[in-house]
Amino acid sequence: MPFEFSFTADQEAFRDAVRAFLQKEVAPIVGEMDEREEFPRGTVHRMQEEGYFGVPVPEEYGGLGLGKVGYCILLEELGKVDASHGTIVGAHTSLGTTPLLYYGSEAQKKKWLVPAAKGEKLLAYSLTEPGSGSDSGAVHTTAEPDGDGWVLNGTKLYCTNGREADTVIVMAANNVKLGPNGGVTAFLVDTNLPGFRVGRCEKKMGLHGTSTAELILDHVRVGADAVLGEVGKGFHVAMTALDVGRVSLGAASLGGMEAATREAIEFSKNRTQFGLPISEYEVIQFKLADMAMKIHALRFMVYHAAARQDALGHDPTRWSRLERQDKTREAAIVKCLASEWASEVIDEALQIHGGLGYIRGTPIERAYRDARISEIFEGTNEIQRLVVSRDLLARGI
Repeated sequence: MPFEFSFTADQEAFRDAVRAFLQKEVAPIVGEMDEREEFPRGTVHRMQEEGYFGVPVPEEYGGLGLGKVGYCILLEELGKVDASHGTIVGAHTSLGTTPLLYYGSEAQKKKWLVPAAKGEKLLAYSLTEPGSGSDSGAVHTTAEPDGDGWVLNGTKLYCTNGREADTVIVMAANNVKLGPNGGVTAFLVDTNLPGFRVGRCEKKMGLHGTSTAELILDHVRVGADAVLGEVGKGFHVAMTALDVGRVSLGAASLGGMEAATREAIEFSKNRTQFGLPISEYEVIQFKLADMAMKIHALRFMVYHAAARQDALGHDPTRWSRLERQDKTREAAIVKCLASEWASEVIDEALQIHGGLGYIRGTPIERAYRDARISEIFEGTNEIQRLVVSRDLLARGI
């Protein structure tokens, strides 16, 4: 595929509509949401009504059919306004609807994907456990066969949307001894099932509008229709979802960088020191130039990767081994660079604001807190470098 990208008129119109909606509905409540640390149910419901929780899902399954490029447009615009809303959408869409679209049976798509894409149900995804973070294959939540179904037991951590979700995609070990290759299965677990409960919800540095929940599964029985994909192939389901999530995380980071840079430009023009606006000083100009260069580079990386994912389609069985490897490497690169560049750009924007940037409740202070987690979740950046380096050693540049 040529290394080029341009938006269609329909995509630009979608961006304009999203931007207007977010400025009207979301932007006014962000400060209070962050201060009160509350899940923004009202605005989430409005976004569901607009179809924003099913942007990349084909229309036949209840979505808007705008693909990964349209989805990244949404996440970029969300990143400009509020990272919490972007994270809620991302956990539902990248990590929830993607596995259903790629690996679900037609019956599963009708039962779980369609209402999720229409905004009638909220999804979550749960892989992390007390003993498995970066070692994501070390799953100890168990899945024991029981008649025509399965019984799940275990504890999961750090599940975004875990407190509010109607259904959680849970990775559980059908055979602990086999590990990720054959020993992990993905299950669709409705949160109203007996034995499922939410434990503690973490107090976090940022993303105050999201829940980060402990999930406890105590003899939760699910039917055979709850197995997503094949028994023992859950790790493949999980990693495929993360490839999508890592690119959309890049889009959200891009939006955060753009917003922070815009704030820094305006502040530098209006802040006077030693008789001049600080924008007149070369040290500030160079900071702004470096920020803009990272934004420019990331924009091309994100949308090129999204367009390539769209070109692959929704059926993993049709992908060649080379296509899968390229997709995984590219997603890791985008996620790693985007999250680190976002931290750097927002940090420089805060520095330009001086003491004001450090004051609680300002947009730049909130952005600084919200951005830090992006270097950790959806695979730490150390893991991204491991993914890239192993692929380099196996296949070359």
